[in-house]
This record gives sequence, structure tokens and C-alpha cells, in this order.
Amino acid sequence: MSHTLHREGTVESLQGDYVVLSMAAQGLNVEGSGPKFRRYFEIARQFDPVNIGENRGTGSLAAFDYDTIVEKTKDGCVCLVVFDTPEKVIGFLRALKEEDLGLSVVVSGLMDQVKECCSQAGLKVHTVNLSLGVFGKREKLAGDREREITTMCGHGMITGAMVLYHVDRIRKGLETAQQAAHEVCKLCICGAFNPARGAKLFQAMADTAP
Repeated sequence: MSHTLHREGTVESLQGDYVVLSMAAQGLNVEGSGPKFRRYFEIARQFDPVNIGENRGTGSLAAFDYDTIVEKTKDGCVCLVVFDTPEKVIGFLRALKEEDLGLSVVVSGLMDQVKECCSQAGLKVHTVNLSLGVFGKREKLAGDREREITTMCGHGMITGAMVLYHVDRIRKGLETAQQAAHEVCKLCICGAFNPARGAKLFQAMADTAP
């Protein structure tokens, strides 16, 4: 999915960022897919995701509790689960393979690591979608460090100015990096934002002299 494809950052940072998306095929198995998606989330719960979300009735864990998101998941949802370690991804993929829900599953992350996760889970990668970066008037974009946070929301709901606002508040002792990540995570309603990685990035920016 292209909206989780353009995450920016160092290799070290991105090694803690994986999005596992599931959806039904339009015209084929949308009807009756709600219970399968709810099972998808219940399986994910066993592997301690840092965020989940669905695009119909709720949002992410920053705004709703896990049970509410599961309960409100309906037919035709696009469901996302975010993990911060490859071990969690491997466990989740193994469980999904065994469950065989009949849903499409897409894993976003560093290509080599995603391939290794799939291999360890006994799965074969059949399609790879790569981001070639951003072309054009890049000077109009948010700064490089801000984009490491803003690009974790694929729908562009987190702005560079908002990132800098929270960095300033962290420096002034008005909030923690974890609180800042939680606040911006609320705006990413599909659940693609990684608050664990976000907190580390906020803290690193706050620790750097303005």
C-alpha cells in the first residue's frame, strides 16, 4: 500500500518500524469480511503491537482502546497493525499463515528485513513495491528530521510545524517525548503511525540544540 511506503529515516531507526496491513478484495470477499478482520486484530494482540487502526468507525490506539477498535471493525475495512521488532512480525505472520483468513496482507518496512521476516514465517514474497523518494520542489517540504515523523502518517495528517511545536514543548519540559508521540498519533486515524519510534525521534530532536 502506497500510504505506508514513503517512511523516511535512518536504517537504524527504520529497523524498528513495520506496518502489516490487511484488506479484502473488492468484488470478491468484502461481504462477510468483518469477523475475519476482527480475528486478524485478535491474533495481532498476542504479539504486542505498538499501534493498530481501521478506517471505518474508529481510528488508532491513541484515540480508542483495543477492544473498541475490534468491536467496531466491519466488512470492507482496511486494517493496520504496527510492530517495533522483526520478531513480533515473524510471530504474527506465522500465526496468520496458520489461521488462513483469506485476506490480502501487505508488510511495509526495510525490504531486506521484510523478506527475512517472511522467510522465517514460511512465506514467499510475491510482490515488491518500492518508493523512489520525492522529486520536485523539495524545499517546500518539511525538514528532513521532521519528515521522519510526518511520513509515518501516510495520509499527511501530521505537519512539520506540528512536529516542531511538540519538540519545543519537550525542550521546555511541558511534555515528554512519549506524550508528544501520543498526541500526533491521534491524528493518524488509519493507525499507521508508530508511537514507539515517534517518541525516540521526538526525543532525539529535542536533545539537539535548536
